[in-house]
Amino acid sequence: MPVKMVVVDDEKVFRNYIKSMEFIGHGEYELVGEAGNAEEALPILAKKEVDIIILDISMPGRNGVEFSKIVAGKYPQISMIIVSGYDDYDFVRETLKNGARDYILKSRLTEELLHNVLEEIGKRRKDRTLWDIKKELRHRADEWIFGDGGNPFTSDNSKKAVMIEKVDFVKKYSRTAKENIAEGICKIFERLSTDKMDILAVHHEENLFVILVRFYEENSEKKMREILEYHHLVGSDSIKSLYEMRTSVWYCPFFFSDNALKSYVLHRVETTEKADRSIDTQLSLTIHQQKRILSVIEQPNIKEAVDIIKDIYGQIPEDNTSLCFMVTKELIELLEKATTEYGIKLDFIPKNYDLFDYTKGKKRLALSENISGLYGNVLREIKSRQDSLQNYSIIVTNAIDYLQENFYKKIRLSKMAADIGVNSSYLSRVFHSETGYTVTEYLKKVRIEEAEKLVLDRIPLKTVAYQCGFNSCGIFFKTFKDYTGKTPKEFFRDSKNT
Repeated sequence: MPVKMVVVDDEKVFRNYIKSMEFIGHGEYELVGEAGNAEEALPILAKKEVDIIILDISMPGRNGVEFSKIVAGKYPQISMIIVSGYDDYDFVRETLKNGARDYILKSRLTEELLHNVLEEIGKRRKDRTLWDIKKELRHRADEWIFGDGGNPFTSDNSKKAVMIEKVDFVKKYSRTAKENIAEGICKIFERLSTDKMDILAVHHEENLFVILVRFYEENSEKKMREILEYHHLVGSDSIKSLYEMRTSVWYCPFFFSDNALKSYVLHRVETTEKADRSIDTQLSLTIHQQKRILSVIEQPNIKEAVDIIKDIYGQIPEDNTSLCFMVTKELIELLEKATTEYGIKLDFIPKNYDLFDYTKGKKRLALSENISGLYGNVLREIKSRQDSLQNYSIIVTNAIDYLQENFYKKIRLSKMAADIGVNSSYLSRVFHSETGYTVTEYLKKVRIEEAEKLVLDRIPLKTVAYQCGFNSCGIFFKTFKDYTGKTPKEFFRDSKNT
């Protein structure tokens, strides 16, 4: 796709000079508009997709400095090349403040020089991160909905849906802090994008976020609405966890045209204060419920766990699928933390949208029984492991404690035995007799179990190897695969897919 350019200069001779350059109009660069002043240029930018502006710094009416400020504010995705017949650094400095990166004196501007500058701009644009592109698109979408900007979305046959999130900023923040929080909230929703669905979050005014979702394959309005509900729940849960803020949501109807969708969003935003539907119901486990669950995991009590879980689900209204999903999600997350700590492998359980879909179709009683059964299986295994540990002699128990506390260090059997207060040969013999492992094998087991936790937390593998006591990455990779049957990357991928 060619790079689209606009030249803005009050001198027609200069505009014609740019148009006459051989490299323009042959596939790589395309001149999509020209203007003699800022007023003529603005409609072009509003209607056409533009990548680069060649802008004269000295023009009648709004000069290049003023116009560059407008471009930077309304169209941050556009790169600017400033040209001037005079070497006036004061003007140049102001345009640089407004985002211009390149300045050329007209007397020195040649076809070769301009082509080189354009190529350099192209390299910079390719180096932009996904978040840079998203940020630019957010700004363009904001200008389209709430200003006079053009529609930033191409005709790609995607189905568009919108939800409007209201976030309660309960604390007083500085302007910079609010901007950083708003950026973080936008990223929370945008990270939920997939190959089949793209999410763009636009922050508008104090506490409103317009979440634009484009579905590339899904056609069912019912299914799209369910996906929106799921993403609201996941997003609001993350916002609550990270920023301790509550959210409310409005779902916009589905429209056949972008303009109709835009009109409804404007109407909905204007009437939010009149129709505040803040979510007052609890959308997660209470702190008291979490403490009770953690207590029955720490001191495995299956009967009490079942009673607590039944009581939790019994308090959920039958029609509140949102609360049911969030409670089930948190109960499973608490259990997964315990299984990771004890090195217990869970059978397949639904996660993410699969979990939302699973809970949506289940009665509360059935969910209560399923989660209670899962807890029962895990608690039985935890109790069995705790009981077996209690059967060890004091020497072996001390040795296990020593390994678990010092696994990240270089451990010598002689020093370990001396610290415990026994002979190393005797320790080696009794340890193997009671546990079925040699000391070295058990140390590897402890290190790999700890490494599994770090891998799932996305810690860099070099750091994992170091923190778990391995001398090199090579030894770590080999030991990890010997113990788990998988490389660390395979282990992470398979864990996320289950």
